[in-house]
Amino acid sequence: MAKIIPIDVIKGISGKYGSGSNDYFVTNSSSNKVHLAKLVNPYTGPASEKQVAQQKKFAARQAVATAWLNANKPSEQNGAKGTKEYQLAQRIKRANALSCVTQVVYKYMDGDNVVKLPNPEKNVTPVINNGGDSGNTGGNGASQGSGDNGGGSEV
Repeated sequence: MAKIIPIDVIKGISGKYGSGSNDYFVTNSSSNKVHLAKLVNPYTGPASEKQVAQQKKFAARQAVATAWLNANKPSEQNGAKGTKEYQLAQRIKRANALSCVTQVVYKYMDGDNVVKLPNPEKNVTPVINNGGDSGNTGGNGASQGSGDNGGGSEV
């Protein structure tokens, strides 16, 4: 199989194309991989109480993550590399092969939406399970489940 490197126009594609289409493009900016997914049975009814609660929970977590990033990212006040916490989050991101610092912020955000990064004095080592819901962990530590959330194809 040939390796395809998308051109700049294709790298920027993300989202649904066409008003009547159920096809979605997603471009991973760190790996430059373009994924195409088709939504087969879209939900058309009103959101349930559980869905509304989940949307509110996500909005609250997103607000905290955005505020943390804005307070710690590189700036004139925080310096060219950002705060010590931001630099630690960058090291954790690289150690765990994550695509963005926001994933680190979510990983270390507790149930009360407080970001608690690990002690920077300790080594930052990769974690085996990064807290996602992509699969179940068996007794021997092997991951069960493919982690693929949607039948898309990689271009």
